Formats: sequence, structure tokens, C-alpha cells
Amino acid sequence: MLVGFRFKNTRSFYRENRLSMEATSDKELAEINTFSASTKIMPKDENEFLKSAVIFGSNASGKSNVIKIISYMRNCLLESASQRPIIAGNEYFAFYKEACDEESLYEVEIIYNATYYKYGFTLLHGRVESEWLERRKERLTKVFTRKKDSIEITGLSKDAAKLLNLNPNTLFLSIGMNFKLDIAPYMNDVMAWFLNLLIVFENNANSFDIYNLEGGKYRKQAINILKKADIGIQDIKVIKDKVASISNLNDVLRFNTQLQTNPAHFGQLKQENADLFNIDLETSFNEYDKNNNIVGTKSVRIFKNRGFHSEGTERLLYYLGWILAALDQGRVIFIDEVDAKLHFLVADYIIKLFNSIDNNPKNAQLICTAHNIMLMDEDLRRDQIYFTSKDKVGVSTLTSLSDFTNVRKNDLFSKKYLAGFYTSLPDMKYSD
Repeated sequence: MLVGFRFKNTRSFYRENRLSMEATSDKELAEINTFSASTKIMPKDENEFLKSAVIFGSNASGKSNVIKIISYMRNCLLESASQRPIIAGNEYFAFYKEACDEESLYEVEIIYNATYYKYGFTLLHGRVESEWLERRKERLTKVFTRKKDSIEITGLSKDAAKLLNLNPNTLFLSIGMNFKLDIAPYMNDVMAWFLNLLIVFENNANSFDIYNLEGGKYRKQAINILKKADIGIQDIKVIKDKVASISNLNDVLRFNTQLQTNPAHFGQLKQENADLFNIDLETSFNEYDKNNNIVGTKSVRIFKNRGFHSEGTERLLYYLGWILAALDQGRVIFIDEVDAKLHFLVADYIIKLFNSIDNNPKNAQLICTAHNIMLMDEDLRRDQIYFTSKDKVGVSTLTSLSDFTNVRKNDLFSKKYLAGFYTSLPDMKYSD
């Protein structure tokens, strides 16, 4: 689970900001929208957490950047040990000339394997400036602390630590398990959390293969939700066609020719061992006669029959399997623009799946961005609502509704938001 995420001098955020999943003392909707962690892991007054948080903001205010920032942090961990220049690609705040000479900060607080971890790092001039990991089972202790190419590791002498070869372009957490240190289980926990983290953007649709996992459980659940949404889809089926053998040059050349000639024909390409597969999703509809009697079935594929489905339906099919997997496995999922191209009731339903006891027994967490301000008034606590705003030079700020004073439980949050009570909005008033 995610406790909090802190960042500074990255993308549109110059000052330090923090997204917190710690519940305030507010008791509103606590039975449904929050859950408890063991007091052995967290202090007694800090053991209530949120199942979801929704970030609202105008266009270019920075709300998508919050998700891009944690996505970059994950990529740094997963890729910095390779030859890819991921650390050098750090994006400092763009509109202050001096920002590129100041550290960028990335830090998460998580709970994994019944242990609290605080892990973070700072980057400067294309190198790792500092890095740290702390853990708490019953009390907070340091696991390691790094400053440039110097590192202190709990249980390891300073002389032994000096023998470790630290690459300035590589995070120690990415390679630490290779040294067979006593702290390896703690580093593995943090890496496992990032590997389990789901991050969804509109332009990175995940594989439809998710609908085949767990004996097709997610497929069956998705069909039930699609029927509730009254889209007309009665069934879905993953179609997986082998398009080439990687080891066969003629196969590869033939496939490349087909891809260049008709790229729209192909959907999600996936390599498994030495074979390349094209993955599509087949949807089934009832066919009727003129008396509205069901007489057959019409099958339509998402990619092969591109354009048949609405963009909203396609988006829902892309992400629904991963939403269901997050709920089933108790994972953390970030979704950018959860309401884009979807009916308000569908987006509200997705959020309510997480703010539920029956549908979310493993306390999965959803952090998403949204435009539809009606969602603010739909059974969300004040600490679950965040706003992004941008000042005149382009600095973004992330603020929780719970940070504002004089906010009453019975306020219509959307109305006050439009009136500019919580954050500045673009002046779009019409004038001749």
C-alpha cells in the first residue's frame, strides 16, 4: 500500500509537494473509504489510510504530471542498472533557469510485507546525488544512506561499504541485491512494491491478456460490469494470433511489411519466448430480427474492426481488467483521467469499486486524475480530494481539500471549486 509520495523540482512542480494516503481524523465515510494498518507498523494516531484519492485541476495545471513523476521514479529503479540513460533524462522544472542546478527529489512511503518503508533519492546533473531507505517494524531504523558515491549500510562496516562500486548513474536499490547483503530482503520488498505498482495512461494501453488470468475471472467480472454500463456487449474474448517467429528472418521481414502496409490491422503486439503475437479483443453483441427477437450474435474486434466502438468503450476495455486485478490482488493503481470519454456514472462506479468493503476486501488503492467535478460530490471525503493549480510562471501546486479551513461536510464541493474557493481557475468568461 501507499502511505505517501513526495517530490520536488520535477516537471511542472518546483516546490516540494506531497500526495498523502493517510486519512485525517475526519470520521465521514470512514467505514467504507478508509482502512486500518497495524499499530505495530504505524504509530497509533497514523494507522488509518485512504482507499482512493482523486486529483482535479484545469488543463496543464499539473495533475497528469503527478502520475508521470511516480512513473519516472519507478522507471529509474527498473532501468538505471541497464545502459539506458534514465537518470540523465530527469526533467527539472522548466521555467526557472536555475532549477537545473538544484536537486530533484523523489520519495515514497509504503507498507509491504507488514513493514513500513521510506525510500527516496535526489538527482542532480545527470547523477544520483543522494539515496536512502528506512524501515519500521516497531520502530524506524535506517537501512542505508547514500551521498554521491559514499554509502553507509546497517550491519556493514565502513571499510566494507567502501568496497562497493557505486555508479553515479545507477540507484543502489537497483543493484543492491547483487551484493548478497543482510539488508537484501528489505530492498527486495521495495522493488517488489514498485514492480506491483500499476500505472495507466491513455496512450499506454496494457495487454488484453489480463482477461485470461486467474482462470478468466477478470473476464467474467468485466462482462458483468459492461452489462451494467448498458454498452450492449454480451461477451468478450481474447484473440491471440502468432504473427512471426523472432528466430525466422523471413517471418520477421513478412511481418514488418504487413505492419508498414496496414498498421491499423494490428493491435497489441507481445513477444513470448521466440514468438511474436498480435492480441485483439473480440466483443460479442446480440443480433435481432425486426420483432426484436434475438436471432444470433455479432462479433466485433477492437483493433481489426477499429472505429466500430466508441472511444469511451475502448478505453474502458483497455483498463477494466487491470482495475479488477488491482482490486483482487490488493495493489496500488494510478490512472490518468479516469473519466476521459466515459459517462459520469461509469467513472463514479470505478471509484466506488475501491471505496467499498465488498468489492475491495484487500484494500487496493486508486489514485487518479479527473475532469468531471461532479465526482467531488459523490461520497468522497475531503482528504480524498486533491487540486492542482499553476501560478503565472508555471509552477504547479498539489493541495488537499482537507487543508482548507471553513469547509463544511455539507458543502457542494463542485460549486465552490468553480467559484474559485479552492484554487485559481482560468478566466474563460466570454466578452465581446
